Amino acid sequence: MKRQDFFAACLAAAAMIALPGASAMAQGMPTPGFQFGAAKPVSPEEKARAEALEKAARDAQSTVPAQKASNDPWANVRASDSGASGKKSKNAGKSVH
Repeated sequence: MKRQDFFAACLAAAAMIALPGASAMAQGMPTPGFQFGAAKPVSPEEKARAEALEKAARDAQSTVPAQKASNDPWANVRASDSGASGKKSKNAGKSVH
């Protein structure tokens, strides 16, 4: 039993040392060969195509009709406070066995 406790304590200590270091490494300089923030040069044809796609997407979004009000049958129940009725149900005092 002591061996398991010792192993668990060592594992917890190793995790506490390794995890902050791993997150700090992830925030550092990028590894050679991977340029995540670098933009590649775009040809004029690709730029025109992207602009046409953006315009088509904006036009498509403008043709979507406005959504109707929610059909929520419990909206009135949630909006009212529960202590206002004052009536108790028939089975409020009875216990079910």
